[in-house]
Amino acid sequence: MKKIPVLLLFLFAFTFMGFSQGQVTHLVLFKLKPGILKSDPRYKEAVTLLNALPRKIPFIADWSAGENFSTRPIAFDYGLHVVFDSKKDLQNYLTHPAHVEAANAWKEVAEWNIADYEEEAEPSTK
Repeated sequence: MKKIPVLLLFLFAFTFMGFSQGQVTHLVLFKLKPGILKSDPRYKEAVTLLNALPRKIPFIADWSAGENFSTRPIAFDYGLHVVFDSKKDLQNYLTHPAHVEAANAWKEVAEWNIADYEEEAEPSTK
């Protein structure tokens, strides 16, 4: 009888016990600069360039973006949520020419805050 390598047992345990490997999330909240309206062609171009990224960057695992609808004074104007399979994919995204072009367009019309984090592996609730 052959012995199963320890690594295979480890992978088996995480796969079948409901544990998953963490992904990397990139969150961005944009606030339009004073005097910039959502009707501004520069804003519209920034949104277009941003939303083209999933078609141009194949290692984006998940993508969600949109205009804020809240009227609260603390609200940002636009939000972006991107998921990657690794920190390396995030770094490649940040230096990708299409991302650089979109970021430069946003610099003209908005300021933003970001949060990049690695999702923690935890038992699934399934």
